[in-house]
This record gives sequence, C-alpha cells and structure tokens, in this order.
Amino acid sequence: MQKKTYLCSGKMKKTLSIILLFASLQAFALSHYELAYRLSGTGLFMLPDEKVSPWLRPTPVVPGAAFTVEFLPTGRWHSLQQWNNASIGVGARYLNLGNDTILGSAIAAYGYINMPFYNGTHFRIGARPTVGLAAVTKTYANTYKGEHLYLDHKDANWSIGSILNAYLALELYMDFPIKDGWEITLNGGWHHISNGSIMHPNAGYNMFGGELGVRYQPGAKQYEKPDPDVPRKLYDGVDKPWAVEISATGGVKQNYYRDNYPKMQFFGAATVKVAAYWVPVSIFRIGAGIDAFYDGYYRSVSNNIPGAKEAFPDAPVTYFGKTYLKESKLANCFRAGISIQPEFIIGHLTAGIHVGFYVYDPIKNLEPFVGKKSWDKGQGAKEMDDAGTPLNRGIFYQYDFTDASNYQDGWCYMQFVLKYHVLDHLFVQLGLKTHGVRAEFIDAGLGVAF
Repeated sequence: MQKKTYLCSGKMKKTLSIILLFASLQAFALSHYELAYRLSGTGLFMLPDEKVSPWLRPTPVVPGAAFTVEFLPTGRWHSLQQWNNASIGVGARYLNLGNDTILGSAIAAYGYINMPFYNGTHFRIGARPTVGLAAVTKTYANTYKGEHLYLDHKDANWSIGSILNAYLALELYMDFPIKDGWEITLNGGWHHISNGSIMHPNAGYNMFGGELGVRYQPGAKQYEKPDPDVPRKLYDGVDKPWAVEISATGGVKQNYYRDNYPKMQFFGAATVKVAAYWVPVSIFRIGAGIDAFYDGYYRSVSNNIPGAKEAFPDAPVTYFGKTYLKESKLANCFRAGISIQPEFIIGHLTAGIHVGFYVYDPIKNLEPFVGKKSWDKGQGAKEMDDAGTPLNRGIFYQYDFTDASNYQDGWCYMQFVLKYHVLDHLFVQLGLKTHGVRAEFIDAGLGVAF
C-alpha cells in the first residue's frame, strides 16, 4: 500500500516564502517607520496626438491600477517637516494604453512626495510630483512590419522607441479620513511616458485624468505629527543664503527615426552649467546661470543638399530636413545660453525647471530647413529662389514651437533638473533638456557647490 505524503508543492513553498518575506519586511518597516498604504483604480484620457489617436478606439480611456507605500514624517527627516509635514512614497502602477496590438500596456515603478497645502484632521489636499521608470510592452521596433523602417505609417507604434522609459506625473490629491486609519483618496493630474530622445521615435504618451482609492494607516491612532517649525537649512552642513554651483553632465541621443537608413546611430550630448543661487526661504531658491551645450547630432550633413553626402562621406547623414547642414562642422554642435533657475529644496534634494535663451547658436539660421524644394504643409513641393540661403536672426525671433511641420528649436530652451547632495559640496545631477514639448536629450553627471 502506497503511503500518502503531505508535503507542500514547490509552487506552494515559493508562495509561502514570498508571503513570509513580505510579512517580515512589513514588521521591520512598521517598527522603524510610520507607514500608510494606498490602493486605487486609475482612469486616464490619452491626449490627442497624430501618432496615438488612430489607435484609441472606441474611446481614449486608459484604465489601470496603482499600489503605494508611504513613509510619514516622524521628526527624523526635517526636510519633510518644512513642507508642512510632507510624506514620501514608492509605488507601482499598471496602465492599459488602449490598444493591445499597437500600444500595449505599461508598468511603472516610481517615487513621489505628498506636499500638503492643507493638512487637517478631517481633510487633506496637496500636490504630488512623481518621478520613476515605466516599461511598455509595445514599441516601434516590435510593431513595425514593413521593409523600410520609416516609409510606412501603418500598423506601427510611432510614439515610443524603447521598452524602458521615464515616467513623470504631477497630481493634486485629496484624502478624506473615515475611521480607524481608513481613508478615501482622490487625485488627478498629468502623466507622461517617454525616453527623452535616447531612442526614437519619442513622441511619448501624455495622459490626463484621475484615480479613486483607499488609504490605510495601521498606526493611525498612535501617530502624532511632528512640529513643522524646524530651523532653516539648505542641506546638511550648509546653512547660508547663497550658493555657487558648477556641474558637468553627459548622455546619448539617437537620430530622428526617419534617418533610419541604413541604420540608427547614437550621438553624444553634454551640458556644463555655472550658476549662483539665493535662498530666500528654507524650501526654495532662485538662481541665474550660464549654460553650455553639446549635441553631436549636428555633425550630420543633409542628404537633401546636392553634393553634401559625397563631400563628407564619413559624416552621419540626416534624411530628415530639420536643419540645412551643408557640411560636417564641429562648431555646429555647440550652443550657449543664459537661464533663470528656480529650484525647490527638500533636504539633500533640489528640483527645478531652468528656462533660458541662447546667446550663441550656430544652427538657428539653418532652421527650419530651406532646401531646393520646400515641404509646404500639404501643398506639395515648390521651387524656392533662396535655396540654401541661411536666415539672418537675432537673439530673439518669432517661431512656433507647437507646429510639428515647422521643425526648429527656437531661441528658448528648458531643463528639468534634479540634484542630490551626496556631500556638503558635491552633488549628482540628472537633467532633461527640451525645446517646448520636444525633448533634445537626457544627461547625468556631477557638480560642486560653494
């Protein structure tokens, strides 16, 4: 007679091990921190875009769900207390992008900060900036089935060029306590997924909407908020109303996807910044600086120009006529500008949007493309008398950065910048440079503060 064995299967053992590990981590976290959990359902609307809209049928609704773990202020992190007892959190989000064949779905992992405007007993409202990474299941490469990669717009995802992308969100949130640590949570705002031109195409996804869910704080009855009135401090070890910073960062970008003949290429990009900052209050500073940029893409030559490709056989070739590049010149890769640099301060972290204008830009008179024939917004090719003649622009000039058919960078640029001070006078920096809504490149590096 065969004996029966009552051993757990391998799958059951694995599941139990995961449950025990999760429970152990939760027990450790609860003994050291004050935690809260959020679970919510998401309903976003994909904003109209010529590359996305054809696939959003019958509606542009993007459903999903999110789970987060929040670390509440307990007096350990003075920087959170200065923001009206802000809390930080980490989370994961799933989004169904509206078309399983072309757009697929996205899974994001991120960190965020809850910044309360009003932090009362029965109601809370505030802002929630979020930064993270998002993996998408469908990209240009795994949906395009044509022979020539840039000739056919059918049955392809022309919005995303890479599986791994940046995930950004800015939301307003509202929490309504119910009983025993349970709350109803409601929030809404803007969500964005793209890779910052590291890989093309890179139109990205822009979504706007909200989510409804519940929040649970196990130790709500015993929790006491710390005193938000703490001494002013820029970051540990530095307590002064001004600072000077120098930073150097670098990255890579890919050429525009219509240049994918015979292959896509990567180009180097870099930024050097020198800036001075004044700190009027403990959570904010304002600065002004000089920025120098390098974009290796502009060593290319335009294939549209007769003889350019033959004259510079070793130079990259641009088949996309954004600029009238008659020759491969290193000088075309450099630009410099002056910027205003407002930044928010959260302990060792500063985050801001730098807005500037170019004082040196050798390619501004080569944009938009002026060739032998113009692409005249659907009116057909037309001979031009001034074929290849550079424009004559000053520092400020009229341009339309919202018109996709009038490709040019213009005189204004922006940088989204994150800095983290690993030491009192040393920080790491991550930046995204854009012209309007179009990303130029992402770069990262180091800086020193005085």
